[in-house]
Amino acid sequence: MRTYIILFVCLALLLSGCGIFATKPVQTESSTTSVDPIKKLQADIDAVLQDTLFTTASIGIKVVAVETGEVIYGKNTRKLHHPASTTKLFTAATALAKLGADYRFETTVYIDTDANAEIVNNVYLKGKADPVLQHDELVKLADALLQTGVQSIQGNIVIDETYLDRVPEGPGWMWDDRPLIISALSIREIEPDTNTWNRAYACGHLLKTALMERGVSVVGEVVSGAVPSDAQVVAKHLSPPLADILKLMNKPSDNWIAELVFKTIGAEVVGEPGTWQKGRQVVTEFLSEIMGDTPLHRFVDGSGLSRYNLLNAELLTELLVYMYQNFELMPEYLASLPIAGVDGTLKNRMQGVYAEKVLRAKTGTLSGVSALAGYTITADDEVFAFGILISHYVGSPALARGIQDKIGDYLTGFSRRPEKTK
Repeated sequence: MRTYIILFVCLALLLSGCGIFATKPVQTESSTTSVDPIKKLQADIDAVLQDTLFTTASIGIKVVAVETGEVIYGKNTRKLHHPASTTKLFTAATALAKLGADYRFETTVYIDTDANAEIVNNVYLKGKADPVLQHDELVKLADALLQTGVQSIQGNIVIDETYLDRVPEGPGWMWDDRPLIISALSIREIEPDTNTWNRAYACGHLLKTALMERGVSVVGEVVSGAVPSDAQVVAKHLSPPLADILKLMNKPSDNWIAELVFKTIGAEVVGEPGTWQKGRQVVTEFLSEIMGDTPLHRFVDGSGLSRYNLLNAELLTELLVYMYQNFELMPEYLASLPIAGVDGTLKNRMQGVYAEKVLRAKTGTLSGVSALAGYTITADDEVFAFGILISHYVGSPALARGIQDKIGDYLTGFSRRPEKTK
């Protein structure tokens, strides 16, 4: 019996070797692991922040999904930094909310009420902080005055700057920023360029010259003063709408425009004359209205020139999310921002990458400070708001900008679709 059992076992082993009783091998797919897209994005940004720049420099960064409020990435989000020109994001937002996209700045010519058709005493030129007033507009005002029949001005050309205070320089500005003199009556370009600090007097002289060239006799001089309450309006120039002016402010990062808008906010909301203190009051109150308990911050001007300005990535992204979700304000606000690889201060940045023609953001630069804050659209058509503040570095701004550009490109190329790895 034992002999038969042994023979059966041997036969079974032999047949299995021939494949008759062989077990069919199990077919298995190559093992794969899904990579969490958010964690990968965070790891990619972490890797960028290992740059040797941050051996001494500091950074605050926050990225938020606009629709849901999900925090995509955050590092030192409440650390205070000098915002530089990302301050203009707050100036623009407050101006749109408080003044409206269609607000226009006025420059007006008056004459004394006792004037007859041909002879007037004084002519008054009052500015209300038009940041884009040009020589041609002053010539048109002269033409409008001429059309009233005036042939002789027996008094003076009186320039009225009382819409804003007479403090020409912002708090905390460095000495080499002094040529940026802020006045309610200003003209940006003067030919020939006299480098004069008193642009209001320059406006008065341009008006006087235009009148004299048209045959009007002007006996008096250009003097400073105020328009009498009973003076008669004879001509008025209106600036382009605020929405257009904000493009001229944000895309090239124009400090002149920003400060005039900032003081105008104060004049219109709190009352004349407009001051830096009143502008700051309105911006601070606006942030309290939209955020409630606002992150710690300090604003003293509208352009970001001042070293006294302080804010963090938390505040930047909260503002950006609010503005994007406010459908009344968002179109003009978004349109004012530079586009990566296309225009403004981002024209030569992020070219040939995902972010090109997609990312819109405000830049900011001071010595040792570089900032970038705005929006981008991901590969899934999701909108991210971000704020990146880099401070306390020594060297070319290109060092910090390169880091910001890498992060901006990672955000734009991001997709929530999981990646597969073997």
